[in-house]
Amino acid sequence: AGPSVPLWTEQEVDQFANDRGMVISFSTLGPGYRAVARAKHDESMILGYVEGFLRPAGKILHLDKMQVFQPMVQRLKRQQPDSLDFGGVSFGIGLLLGYTCLLHGKGNGCQVAEFLAIDDQAFQHKRLVRYYKRVGFQVVKYVGDGITDIPDRLVWGGCGTLMKEDIDVLMQKWANLMDLMKSRTQQ
Repeated sequence: AGPSVPLWTEQEVDQFANDRGMVISFSTLGPGYRAVARAKHDESMILGYVEGFLRPAGKILHLDKMQVFQPMVQRLKRQQPDSLDFGGVSFGIGLLLGYTCLLHGKGNGCQVAEFLAIDDQAFQHKRLVRYYKRVGFQVVKYVGDGITDIPDRLVWGGCGTLMKEDIDVLMQKWANLMDLMKSRTQQ
């Protein structure tokens, strides 16, 4: 896990993103939330987003969707070559968006973050599970087609690998990763 480091604030995340040519917006509607990364020089260029909702039962931050649009990322890098430098850490945009959501969850009393790596294509499912394990999530179980999985399928809208972790654990790990990104990009 590594040594404990100070957690980042929303302002520090926003400043770090801004220094890399993007802006992060965060909005809520009822229990739902959405974090969006856009190109700073052209905010019509959406680089990625994370959305989900707060589940009061169990104080859970439900991470429903996360997507980074690689064609837009590549377009921004062509237009602004000095942008999106994350010091070789491949999680950059997704990590900043996810951390913003963790801050929201923690600020609203959530203790656990959950994500379902949807299983609609075998290759993509394996990639999602690998990615979320690398950023600190633990596998809980596979949600399949069985009758006992119906409640989970209703919550998640499909089959896949259910993953979760304590928000405090994720925030510590992700703050370490963001510190690494920042140290590698400072001149």
